[in-house]
Parts: sequence; C-alpha cells; structure tokens
Amino acid sequence: MYKLKKTLSVVFAALLMFMLAACDQTATTTNEEAEPTEESTKKKNTSELTLEEVMTKSMEASESVKSFAVKMDMTQEMSATEQTEAIDMDSTIDMKVVTNPMTLYQKMDMNMNEAGAENTYTTETYFSPDGIFVFDSSTNQWMTFPKEMSDQLMQTSTQETNPAEELKKLQQFVDDFTFEQDDKNFILKLNASGEKFTDFIKETVEQTLPQDLYAGGDVFNNMKINEIKYEIHINKETYYPTSLNTVMDMEITAEGETVKLKQNMKGKYTDYNKIEEVKVPKEVIDNAVEMEM
Repeated sequence: MYKLKKTLSVVFAALLMFMLAACDQTATTTNEEAEPTEESTKKKNTSELTLEEVMTKSMEASESVKSFAVKMDMTQEMSATEQTEAIDMDSTIDMKVVTNPMTLYQKMDMNMNEAGAENTYTTETYFSPDGIFVFDSSTNQWMTFPKEMSDQLMQTSTQETNPAEELKKLQQFVDDFTFEQDDKNFILKLNASGEKFTDFIKETVEQTLPQDLYAGGDVFNNMKINEIKYEIHINKETYYPTSLNTVMDMEITAEGETVKLKQNMKGKYTDYNKIEEVKVPKEVIDNAVEMEM
C-alpha cells in the first residue's frame, strides 16, 4: 500500500502537465440570454477566435511569464481491495513559482480521515537549482532528494515550461475537447476515458521523470483511467490561465492489490509577474537530510 501511495503523487504531477490541443471551432457562449437587450449586448465580450488562435496567443503570452502563484483545493477518496473503509483526504496547496531559473515554494495542508481517525499534516517544498527540499511536519525534519535525481528533475522542469511541447503531444486528442467562453474567459474542457489517456499519462511520466521516482514503471503498466474531466480558463485580455479544474477516477494495481482513487481539484492562478524571487533559506540547505529512495 505504501508503494502505491508514493506513486499516486507522480500521477498527479503528470496530469498537471496537460495543456490543450488546437482545433478550428469557435467558442460557444455560456449563460446566453434568450432575447439579449442592446445594453447587455454592448457589455458582452464575445470573441470569434478559434481554439487554435486562442492557444497560439496563450503560447505567445507564456513567453512573458516570469512568475505566478497558484492555490489549489483538492479532495481525494482512496480505497484498496484489502481495506474495508476508504481514506478521505482534503488538501490546500499554496505555491509560488519563478520560471527562470525554475524555482518554486509550495505549502500543503492535508487532512486525512482513515478508519474514523483524522490526522492533519503540513508539508513545505522548495524546488530550485540548489536542490529539492521537503519538510515533513511529522518528523520536524527537512529532507532533500539525491543530487542526481534533483538534477534530472530540474532539467525536465525547464523543458516542460515550454507549452508548445505539450500542445504537440496532445494533437491526438483534438476531437475530445469542447471550446466555450464567458464574458472574461475562454473555457476549454476535456471529458475522456479509455486506454489512450492511460497510455499518454504513462508515456509522459516515463519520458519526463527519473526512473527511480516511479519505481521502474511497474505500477503504470497496471493503471486504468476510468474517467477524467479537465477544464482550464484562459483570460481574454492577457491570455494567461486563470483556473484549472480536474476530476479524475482511476485505478492502480500492484503486488496483487488494487487502489481506486477519485480526485477533485480546483486551482486558481494569480500574481503573474509579481513575484520577484523564490529563495531557499540557508538553514534549510544546511540542515536537510538526504532521502533514502
């Protein structure tokens, strides 16, 4: 069970790499009035841009992004074949990101309900050229990834900040997207299931993460995506993402045990180009203990 729990975090990271593929449909409007008045028509910010044009503009805008903040609220329900009760987890994640060099700080507060008992955990993470550092409140200790693994992840993160690469990967899913808009945002949605999404996630993880982190890929050979719903809002003025929402239902089988996971995540993006620096404190670097992988 521990091995499966450890691997689930890698799956979440892979899902967050998703960007959206281009197509030629224009966005349909939401909350349309049956008989709009002249005044309401003037107030509307309706665009005739196609999805391809929106994504092109979003990619161009991404080149000017130097920093941003993200807040995520996530609920998870996890059950295993050997357990009679599900494990429920509620998490709040606050993150600050600087893109060059790729550096981030993340704080996560997690409440876990297992077998009727509630436990609260807080973790902090620094991801930087100086290394990857994680604070575990249960042990009151800062830990760091082995240098070789940190270097590999830093190299990967630099490559993945280019959204054009993700668009190329997702061309195969063009028919699975819908394209809408409201007054402020373009709204891109994916509702999918099946082997092609399972294979895509597995391939993405195998290509981008160090082998030790996903246990040689054995778990991903027995992963099934029952359903995934994905929604991203892109601001009509800046073309920056403003929110990312995902709903996922999946199963992972390993060592004769199957874990079923349902996850609902809502993320808000703010403070574009307002964060000047994310720096790892010297005491964190000096006191961190290397993880055993």
